[in-house]
Formats: sequence, C-alpha cells, structure tokens
Amino acid sequence: MHEGNLVVLTNGFSKKSQKTPAQEIALAEQRKKDYEKRQEKG
Repeated sequence: MHEGNLVVLTNGFSKKSQKTPAQEIALAEQRKKDYEKRQEKG
C-alpha cells in the first residue's frame, strides 16, 4: 500500500506450486525500491 488507498503492483507471474520462486520475490523487492526512490524525487 502506498498513501492510503493506492496499491502499486510490482510484478505478476503464474504460480505452478505453493512456493513463490526467490527470483520473483527479489524482482518485486527491487521494483519496490525503485518506485520508492522515484517517489522521493517527486
């Protein structure tokens, strides 16, 4: 969640098992950090 009611989707993929691949988690975290940096710069 970002600023109240705004939801930012970082990535999407098709899961074929219960476990989320570490690569997908890392990609989402990287994109979240990038988004937050861009929001700070305005």
